Amino acid sequence: MNPIKYLIADDDPMHLANTLEQLSLISNLQCSVVCNSALEASAYLQHHTPDLLILDVEMPGLTGIELVKSLKTVPFIIFISSHLQYAVDAFEVDAVDYLVKPVSIEKIIRAIEKVRVLFEMKKRIPVHEGFKLNTNDSFFIKEKSMYLRILIKEVLYIESLGDFVNIFLDNGQKKIALVSLKNIEQQLPKDNFLRISRIHIVNKQRITALGLNTLFINKIEMSIGKSYVEHTTNNVMGNNTIKRFI
Repeated sequence: MNPIKYLIADDDPMHLANTLEQLSLISNLQCSVVCNSALEASAYLQHHTPDLLILDVEMPGLTGIELVKSLKTVPFIIFISSHLQYAVDAFEVDAVDYLVKPVSIEKIIRAIEKVRVLFEMKKRIPVHEGFKLNTNDSFFIKEKSMYLRILIKEVLYIESLGDFVNIFLDNGQKKIALVSLKNIEQQLPKDNFLRISRIHIVNKQRITALGLNTLFINKIEMSIGKSYVEHTTNNVMGNNTIKRFI
């Protein structure tokens, strides 16, 4: 198994040294470069393409999130920050994970394992084989050496992971498919599924409550993107609401 090559950028020397020490304990990882700012990382990425970026968020001159938005080709990303407030922005640029400092070795290991699963899938599965629509009742995703059938009625919601998606099912399972959210949105039946943000598609039949900018699927609360609010409300409720006056 080839090692995962990573770039790390953090302007805090103490946190940078601590993270590097933790990463050195994990097998099959190779540090390509250590950067003290996102600007330094940007210069490196103009000529090199590591498999993984491990980035602080708040850095002088250019934030980690701004750096990712500037890239044409985006590797896997793990953000490490002192603040939880940037988590939504981080996942909107398809971060694999978002860790809050101080980070334990257990959380670092779990984040790297997520990347490793995606890294191996991307090497093993051709993009056009990751997802295949079957009928309006089901679709198939490639899992290892076989295709796994998923019934549409069992899907709660779908979450973006860049070139991949997480598919959350009503039995508590989560399946990963090698297909982008945009691609899967174009293929899924629109009578069943609705895009509610940059990172989420939901099964309309599983929505249990709808607010001004959130909705619920059972006890799961999900944010609706600002540009998706009107479309979501119209699509879910339409003219079916009970009016006080007619």
